[in-house]
Amino acid sequence: MPDISFVVPVYEPSLDLLGKCVKSLVDQSLKSWEAIFVLDGENDSAAQVIRREMKKCPNHYKIVVQEHSGVQRARNEGFKHTTADILCFLDCDVLIEPEAPRMWVEQFERHQDIGFIYSGYKFLNEQGAINSEPFDPWTLRIRNYISTCFPIRRKFYPGWNESLKSLQDWDFWLSAVEKGAVGKFVEGYAFSTAYPTQKSISGQGCTPEAWLERVNAVKKLHNLPERDICVSSLQAKHEGIFLAKLIGADYQDVPNQKPHNYKTILQLGFSFLPGKYEHHIAMFTEKTRNVLFWTSESIAEIRTMHNWEALEKYGAKLNEVCTQFVEDEAAQKALSPFFKTQVCPLPLAIPEVKPLPKDKRFLVDINANYGPVLDVLAKSLPDVELEPIGDSANLNDYTGLVYFHPDRTTSPNMKRAALLGRAVVSTVPGDFTGFVDPGQSLDKFIPAVTNRIRSLAYSGPDKKAISFYREQCNVEKFKECINA
Repeated sequence: MPDISFVVPVYEPSLDLLGKCVKSLVDQSLKSWEAIFVLDGENDSAAQVIRREMKKCPNHYKIVVQEHSGVQRARNEGFKHTTADILCFLDCDVLIEPEAPRMWVEQFERHQDIGFIYSGYKFLNEQGAINSEPFDPWTLRIRNYISTCFPIRRKFYPGWNESLKSLQDWDFWLSAVEKGAVGKFVEGYAFSTAYPTQKSISGQGCTPEAWLERVNAVKKLHNLPERDICVSSLQAKHEGIFLAKLIGADYQDVPNQKPHNYKTILQLGFSFLPGKYEHHIAMFTEKTRNVLFWTSESIAEIRTMHNWEALEKYGAKLNEVCTQFVEDEAAQKALSPFFKTQVCPLPLAIPEVKPLPKDKRFLVDINANYGPVLDVLAKSLPDVELEPIGDSANLNDYTGLVYFHPDRTTSPNMKRAALLGRAVVSTVPGDFTGFVDPGQSLDKFIPAVTNRIRSLAYSGPDKKAISFYREQCNVEKFKECINA
């Protein structure tokens, strides 16, 4: 039995590209494979190209001919002739990388829990690339980011829906996930393909005029909700997706890239850097309610700008096209000369509060400028462990948080720590946090921080802080703000 079966539908192809596609299969490093070429209607020229390129591998392929019925039926027909456990439905204008199939097979063998593998891919003639993104079933239910031409285990094969006019790939991966398949994202590019046109498989039916009709057809098949709010963030995508999930919104990197029916576009963060301002301002249109939430990173960027005339110009434009929100009064004050903002704290998921650890441990989230200070603090607090923050850190495992940053806006980590009843020692003023003035000299700053950490390390959970931030971080309260 071969390690992988390729199904390649062929209909009125570029014979040059078809030849290169077949040759890329022959030249791959994996030796155990088969290819089922499905001619969607008789095509002697295409069959000759396939036979010519497959001379080196005469036992690796089969040509199947069907009456012209479309690409989905061709793929379904090709599936009937496959024998491998791993299936890959390859377009006939795709040039696969020599090592990609072998890597796929190795990944499937190493990770028995995954149902399909995908990555990025390039367009021929240096016309760009699609990078894709890590697997998230929630995000996949909003938009597709997985090409047709990636491998799937046979047991999760859902079949190709022959009733759809386009977006068959989105329907296919949604159906696979609904069958229990878990995707694995691999960095890099697995193949190159022709840039899609309205005549190509990838481009057919995806015109602006037909887009919503085609999207709605897939949504109906999978009971996907129509949402009024779409979150976007070109600066903080992870946080943007988290916010969208929390408030029951969609997330799109660039919502206006395709036609949509959203009533509100909520943009998290804004940049005035060259090339980014135009991109960010283009998110806001007259047909939607436009909401901008200023992040601490955006405010920090403004602090570095010294051109007041430019800031007045930007402020006038943003004040005209969108409603603007900030985390707290400190952020509002920082923006007040130019931007009209309202205070409405970002919501957070309400976590489970666990008992404080027996050992005194503080998670450290600090700007690089405070590195030398941390070394002194570690020597001054031998009874307290100071641990630099990492991606996997869980605030429930710590006594508190040390947060030293030049911005003056309450950060999500500060709020999360307070929600868990953990102590917060920070250079940023905040409710129920241990503020230490960063403006004082080092010989005063370091003792002040040391005393603050030591006193809070032994004070126990702050129930008032928990209650306060539970109210502040309420999802419904936030939705009322942005919809007011």
